[in-house]
Amino acid sequence: MTYYQKPKRQFEKSGLVIPDQSYHVYLENVTNTDNEDIRTMVDKGRYFTIFAPRQSGKTTFFYDFCRSIEDDTLYIPILLSFQTCQQLSGEKFYKKINKDFQRQLLKRLSIIGCKDYKAVKQCMETSTISDHISFYDFFEKLNDIIIQKKIVIFIDEFDGIPLSELSNFLMTLRDLYQNYKGKQAKALYSIGLVGIRNIAKLVVGGVSPFNIADQVYLPSFSLQNVHDLYTQYTQETNQSFTEQAINEIYNQTNGQPWLVNRLGTILTVNIKPETTDEITLEDVNTAINLMIKENNSHFENLYEKIVLYRKTFQTILNDEIVFNPDDQAQSWLRQYGLIKEIDNKVVIANHIYKKRFAILLSSNNLINDRQPKKIFICYSREDQKWLTMLLTHLKILAYEDIECWYDEKIQTGETWEPEIANAIETSHLAICLISTQFLASDYIRTREVPALLNKYKQGMRLFPLLIEHCAWKRINWLKDLQIHPKNGQPLDQLTINEQKKLLIQMVDEIGNVLETDFTDV
Repeated sequence: MTYYQKPKRQFEKSGLVIPDQSYHVYLENVTNTDNEDIRTMVDKGRYFTIFAPRQSGKTTFFYDFCRSIEDDTLYIPILLSFQTCQQLSGEKFYKKINKDFQRQLLKRLSIIGCKDYKAVKQCMETSTISDHISFYDFFEKLNDIIIQKKIVIFIDEFDGIPLSELSNFLMTLRDLYQNYKGKQAKALYSIGLVGIRNIAKLVVGGVSPFNIADQVYLPSFSLQNVHDLYTQYTQETNQSFTEQAINEIYNQTNGQPWLVNRLGTILTVNIKPETTDEITLEDVNTAINLMIKENNSHFENLYEKIVLYRKTFQTILNDEIVFNPDDQAQSWLRQYGLIKEIDNKVVIANHIYKKRFAILLSSNNLINDRQPKKIFICYSREDQKWLTMLLTHLKILAYEDIECWYDEKIQTGETWEPEIANAIETSHLAICLISTQFLASDYIRTREVPALLNKYKQGMRLFPLLIEHCAWKRINWLKDLQIHPKNGQPLDQLTINEQKKLLIQMVDEIGNVLETDFTDV
């Protein structure tokens, strides 16, 4: 007689999967457009990008890959993460890279007994990565020291890079690739950038700084992956899944890793706990009904993305529409794994998402509840008179159901208030009143600007309005934006009539942007 055994591991729902603690499968068919797998790309010294939705297993995949090449002493895998870098200054950002990279490099060289260990350590003591230029110089020096080893860097959560450093960092990687392309003797041999956006297609300042990279899309679990994952549980507990049950889980989830793992937990903990009774098709249907009604962070995070383009999502929910890679709403929903393209048609990514969000959209009547477009105004209280003047001109947009959000109670150094964060998150466009006071405000610099730049990455439009002469050209994120007035002459240097004319033109431009770029809200 077979008895139930307590499992040693669990079904993982978030973060890095550690094989000793959670059930784990290696993703298959991770290839570029030439059908080359990651190992082949690394062996060829390629730079590549992988974009995939959150909770899709990308972090685990790269940890797995790094472990797989550690047996080859030729390679030095380095894993970096930009997850906590978003609000860092450029100096602190490169300081973190310097610390994390050098620590891992020396550790790996020590483990493999590299003869160049002392020379590399000495190089590190005299060379510090403090900006994109020293980043480039550092690897040029390494090229002369450890030419017999191949450094492979994977950067997870690349979307967390400070926006002010994005262009220079990518351009530096591009220069390193172009200058050493085709050479086998190079220290920085291959790089993989991992994020939810397609970094290779990213346009910064009118150019695409990383279009030299291969593009790789991380697939969901295959049917075999799902089978293998549940088999690991069966081998530990003696509780099995019927073939019908596994097939139905795959059909309903389309292999989405979080959903597959969550169903595993519900089935083995809530439906049939601590027993050798088989998990059946009926059990799976019961588990799915429970899951689509539960509140969890996975569904909540996706729902926040849906409401930004609810009309497009609702249209796809009710009927297939033609796939358009240039459509902003489709691109947004696709990068978060909510929709997929099949035979040039767009459909909801899986049946569970379709059931779950159909319920939410119906219960909240979002389609008939049109939300106004919102403008967030970021300013220093010392520039109150300019805010008042701007608001007077913006009032005309209220006729078009466009509202302005601002907070006259903001004080420098105040605690970050949830309502301000929510206002930025739900705004489509932001106007920044640029002045010496604006640039000197610690609150604006450390709280509002990082949040605005993060939203800018997601599609928000930013309108910097120069109201007085100040050192704005020294601010990296401002240099990459179109300043208003476009001739760079601040408002306080204009006559009253010139100020009125300029603000009327700017309001007209803002209205057109909100009308054409955000027609789906």
